[in-house]
Amino acid sequence: MTSPRLTIVTNHPARAVLAVLGVEAAPSWLAVVTTLEGVRRLEPGAKVIGQWFEPRKYRSALEWAFITRRGYGDLIGLSADDCDKLEQWAARQGGQSGVESHLAAATGGMVVSVRTNTAAAAHRLPATSERIPT
Repeated sequence: MTSPRLTIVTNHPARAVLAVLGVEAAPSWLAVVTTLEGVRRLEPGAKVIGQWFEPRKYRSALEWAFITRRGYGDLIGLSADDCDKLEQWAARQGGQSGVESHLAAATGGMVVSVRTNTAAAAHRLPATSERIPT
C-alpha cells in the first residue's frame, strides 16, 4: 500500500471527509486518523490537517496529541495551491470543498476547524511532488 497523499486527523471521520472534500466517500489517496496511536504513527513528512467537531473551549486527547506531534515540525500542512486543487477535485466529484485557500498562507494549512476556521502555522510548505492530485 502506498502512503496517503493527505491525512485528516479528526474526532468525526464522516463529517471531516464531507467538510474537507465535499463528498461522503473518502478517495483512495486520503487517510483518516482518529486515534492517539494513529497520530503517533504519522510518517515524518506526511501532509496532515486536523478537522475538529467539538466545542472550542474543550480539546480532546486526540487534538492534544495532534498539537504535540505537529510541534515536532515534521508534518506538512496544505499550501494555497493544495487548497485550490482540493476545491477543483471536489467540484469534479460534484461536491464543494470546505478548505479555503485564502486561509492557507495565514494558518499554514495545518488545521481546518469548524469551530473557528483558523490554525496554527505549519513548519514548511510541501514540495511539488507532495501535492494533492489534480
